[in-house]
Amino acid sequence: MPRSAGGLRAALLVVATSCAVLTGCIARGDWKASRAVAPQDLSAGRTLAAAKIDAAAWPTDTWWRGYGDLQLDALIDESLAGNPSLEMAQARLRAAQAEATRANAARQPTTTLDGEVNRQRYPQNGLVPPPYAGSYVTQARLALDFSYDIDFWGRNREALAATRAGVQAAEADKAAARLALSVAVARAYFQLDLSYALFDVTKANLEQESSILELTKQRVGAGLENTARVKQSEGMLALVRASVVANKANINLARNAIAALVGAGPDRGLDLKRPQLTAPADIALPSALPVDLLGRRPDVAAARWRVESAARGVAASEAAFYPNVNLIAFAGLQSIGLSKLLDASDTIVGGGPAVSLPLFNRGALRGALEAQQAQYDLSVGQYNQNLIDAVHEVADVMTNWVALEQEVVEARIALESAQRSYDLTRDRYGAGLDNYLSVLSAENQVFLAQALGAELHARRLSFSTDLIRALGGGYLPADVPLPQPPQ
Repeated sequence: MPRSAGGLRAALLVVATSCAVLTGCIARGDWKASRAVAPQDLSAGRTLAAAKIDAAAWPTDTWWRGYGDLQLDALIDESLAGNPSLEMAQARLRAAQAEATRANAARQPTTTLDGEVNRQRYPQNGLVPPPYAGSYVTQARLALDFSYDIDFWGRNREALAATRAGVQAAEADKAAARLALSVAVARAYFQLDLSYALFDVTKANLEQESSILELTKQRVGAGLENTARVKQSEGMLALVRASVVANKANINLARNAIAALVGAGPDRGLDLKRPQLTAPADIALPSALPVDLLGRRPDVAAARWRVESAARGVAASEAAFYPNVNLIAFAGLQSIGLSKLLDASDTIVGGGPAVSLPLFNRGALRGALEAQQAQYDLSVGQYNQNLIDAVHEVADVMTNWVALEQEVVEARIALESAQRSYDLTRDRYGAGLDNYLSVLSAENQVFLAQALGAELHARRLSFSTDLIRALGGGYLPADVPLPQPPQ
């Protein structure tokens, strides 16, 4: 049998024997992988029983256009074009892709061109015979060196799968950042709309209180009121003026917030016009939850991919306990003296297997495996929490919406009653049956009801966006396997 074949057989025998010895070294001990929550375990049927179901209710990835405000459309488009948070998410995605490229390279053969020149003195009584013994000699080598990791136990394969899952998680994180940014812009815009509405109410209230003060002074002059009523009126007028100032400041703060979210300076907010928003009349759930949330929420999808990555990481760490087998080869030229380096007679060719056995570094390998096991448990915990939060966010939105609808009915009754009271009081005043103070007092109830209506309108807008975010904001990822413990 040729010597090379015998060497290969011996190497394979060593590998097989080592595997038998080391198989017991990768036992997981008392570690039990954390269990991922199953969607069907998070029952929400009774909580969401009253919710309207509409298969077309899944949001689109341009959901903000449903509010009918071109300025809002332009602001969100502007924010998505160059916001720092999205740039950071893109950078993390590129880093994950680079790591996957590096992991894939470990599964491919490597070839390097090595050139080497050294000059050394050989000992007089060493292994090298005369005429080189006792003299300085230049050695040269120019060769292609080949190496290929056979990856018998799948360590490189699992490491590559882990990094590819990391890429998917980074892509989902980018989608989550995009959704969070668009929602933040919309909410700031809703706040601007509310600030304008409340500013209108306080301005009208200011005019009312000014009229009350003037009328009160007239009545004091006519001997129909005392001066204490004037001071009371002046105090109320000052409070309303403070409210006007506060609402004007709120408008400017909302402008500043929007400018920051689109990645511009504060002056960008000064260009904004008053919002012209259309709030949805109703909301609906697109299907049964929480199962369908798994494929629609970017944060849940990212968590699922991280569980997959961690599981693959555990498998790769376990495979590291086994011997590593490489095939190595070289071809090139080698000579003593540079002048003969390119002679055909100086050709060198060789190859064979190389086996490395992890005999005395079990502590390091055990530590790496336990770190991966901990990472898996952490990933499962994060996934479970994300899924639980997602289901409860939907339930919270539906609860808030039901309460909002009831509040809107009562607020409408309050406004109608206040308006009717104001109209009757004004008619009585015109007929000389009541004084103008009663008219202004009745009008104050109208202002309070109008302010409540503005707040309820803003909450309707906000809750509808909350549901859009809870349903994933139009995110449509690739299929993601359900979390599975390491095999």
